Amino acid sequence: MSKNRHKVTLNRFAGIHKLLRILMVICFLGLLYSCYILMDEKHEYSQGDEAYALLRIQAENQLTAEKDVISVPAEIAVNPVREINFSALIQVNSEVVAWISSEDRIIDYPIVQGTDNEYYLTHLFSGKKNKLGSLFVDYRTAGDFSGQTTIVYGHNMKDGSMFSSLAKYKDQEYFDKHPSMRLYTPSGVYTLEFFAGIVADGDYEFIRHQFHDDQDFLTYIDALKKDSTFMSDVPVAANERIVALCTCSYEFNNARYALFGKLVRAE
Repeated sequence: MSKNRHKVTLNRFAGIHKLLRILMVICFLGLLYSCYILMDEKHEYSQGDEAYALLRIQAENQLTAEKDVISVPAEIAVNPVREINFSALIQVNSEVVAWISSEDRIIDYPIVQGTDNEYYLTHLFSGKKNKLGSLFVDYRTAGDFSGQTTIVYGHNMKDGSMFSSLAKYKDQEYFDKHPSMRLYTPSGVYTLEFFAGIVADGDYEFIRHQFHDDQDFLTYIDALKKDSTFMSDVPVAANERIVALCTCSYEFNNARYALFGKLVRAE
């Protein structure tokens, strides 16, 4: 009886040992897979960043020495007007509609508009599949920024690229140092003067692009300013156009952050 019990005990320990070895193998394979995913993600980020860096070289024509010495207002000197070669950009992607640049060029990308709001979530400006995607105008709003509201989407990437820096506008001090961005279009250059930034639920249509009348539009502007994460004294009139820059946020599931600015023609 004792011999049988001893045998059962040995078999039990053997079974446990075998199970532990299997678990160790599973853990090891899981670690290898995690490392692969991490390296693949970094590689994809690197590919996307390099693609946009090359595109900046293709898109920008340096200003001539003559133009450099032209007197410009102080606010323009902080983010000097560049010349964007849209002809070169169109050869790469005919759906290009604009180029946007922040004062520190953390944001410095072309903007496209497709036939839906899905394709450019996973495709670079070149059309190559990549998780950085592209900055793109909502297909339901005017791609030439002629509508009363134009919506531009972009990812909030872990490496700080694309629209990641929009989240910094939740801090008043950051807004005070970065109150505007430059928007280049084939028809002209604009300054985006920011007047509000809000955290919203992405499960709902929280950015309006159609209004009943001027009063409806102004009421909407007042509501945005009331809910804004920063205070701004930029006025918005009924006849002015606004642009909403939208990205993911992480306060709650499917949260979004939208930064709103009015379009002002750069002199």
